[in-house]
Amino acid sequence: MLRRKSSSISSHHSNKSVGGVSNKNVPFTTNTFASSFNRVNGREMIDALKESRRRAFGGLLGNKRASLGNLRKSKSSTTADNHQSSTRQVELLTSMDLTMKRRSTGCLRRASVYSNKSSKSTDISNTKVWRSPGCYEIPNVFGSDCFLKPEPIVEKTYRLRTPDLQKHISKHPWRPVGNCTEIPQLPPLVRTKNEFEKRIRKALAKVPVSSLDPKNKYDGFKEIGTGVNGSVVRAQHRYKKNVFLAIKRCHLDPDREYKASIIRELRIMATGHTNLIRLREVSLWKDDVWIAMDLQRCSVFAVLCQRGIPEQYSVYIICEALKGLSYMHSKGFIHRDIKCENILLGWNGEVKLADFGLATRTNRRNRERLGTSKWMAPEVIREQSYDEKIDMWSLGITLIEMMDRVPPHYQLKDETELFTAILSESSPTFTYSYPTVYMRGLVAWLLDETPSTRPHASDVLQEIDVHIQSRLLQCASSNDLARFINHVLPTAS
Repeated sequence: MLRRKSSSISSHHSNKSVGGVSNKNVPFTTNTFASSFNRVNGREMIDALKESRRRAFGGLLGNKRASLGNLRKSKSSTTADNHQSSTRQVELLTSMDLTMKRRSTGCLRRASVYSNKSSKSTDISNTKVWRSPGCYEIPNVFGSDCFLKPEPIVEKTYRLRTPDLQKHISKHPWRPVGNCTEIPQLPPLVRTKNEFEKRIRKALAKVPVSSLDPKNKYDGFKEIGTGVNGSVVRAQHRYKKNVFLAIKRCHLDPDREYKASIIRELRIMATGHTNLIRLREVSLWKDDVWIAMDLQRCSVFAVLCQRGIPEQYSVYIICEALKGLSYMHSKGFIHRDIKCENILLGWNGEVKLADFGLATRTNRRNRERLGTSKWMAPEVIREQSYDEKIDMWSLGITLIEMMDRVPPHYQLKDETELFTAILSESSPTFTYSYPTVYMRGLVAWLLDETPSTRPHASDVLQEIDVHIQSRLLQCASSNDLARFINHVLPTAS
């Protein structure tokens, strides 16, 4: 390396003009002492520079290669070098602060393998020299303390401060506003009750009325039917084993008549009659009324979906329904929606009337066209004033439905045509079944078009009992009805 650079310096020196005249294309150096280098030979100057560095820095910089940047830019001369000027120049270099001199890239290069420098000086100078990436070890630039160290666990001991009772006593105690010297007592925390809740609690004195969420008491909800005022679901009691109830959920509407119908329905079920569905509990939660009732096995309509009901079972069902209607009429209520869907059957052959959402009082003038179209009496369709005898007409249609499996005029879908057929044609009778003569006579009596001559529920019940005792009509028992239902609906629950 040294020989190659000296040759380059010699070639650079030979390019100068002879006779001490410098070439104009070669630039001058900016150092103040560069003009004195013109008379010094290149090799001797390098040797003198190295010697001066060894003497000045004690050999620390002896292994570094001298920068030839300034030497390349200096002028060369062909004249003989003066030994005295060279000596003076060396002294000038030794006395100069080398930190002011611009460092060239030559100082960053590694020493040549052909260099004759000692290995000891090389080891000292290459301690902090930059190395290109390759087979060298990556330096730890972050240091040994770059990661957080866990703090030592020091067990702290706590001690209670001595209580100072005088510290917490206020110098200015609170005083009530006004002339009163005593602190007034807060009113008791009582939940406000709305007017509807007051009416329900007054009407249902013997039935528990709750204001808590019924979902905390019941679970396993499954819809089993729909009523006039809401859907009916089956639920299980959380805290009582094997207790199942039917819950009817009614959404409270601001309409006054609608709320009155709910209270009327609750009053009828709260009577506790054997042939009326029994009310167990009422829950008022948010904007809904949850009505818990006894759960029955099925309705008469569910049996009709499988087959028709024979005459003896139909007579028993009609007698039990007449008992419930007779009780309702004696209490001043009209059902207005008697049909097979609203007659429920129990596991032991019980018969109960349900869905009193359209019930009304007998002491008021009733002219509304309410009910199910195919079971409506003629006076209801005409919107004339009617009484409890409209339930007898609906019960006669229900008796035909139980034996024929369908009500009269079931094929008519248009309501106008249906009403025209009921009003214009004669009283309907059996179509698809073959009942006895006495059963036909009973249905004709119930379907009397004149309301005044139509019988009451108690009269019909007495007439049927007479025919049963005379063996003109056959009537099954509750056990017989239960066995018949088990045979028709073996998987019913």
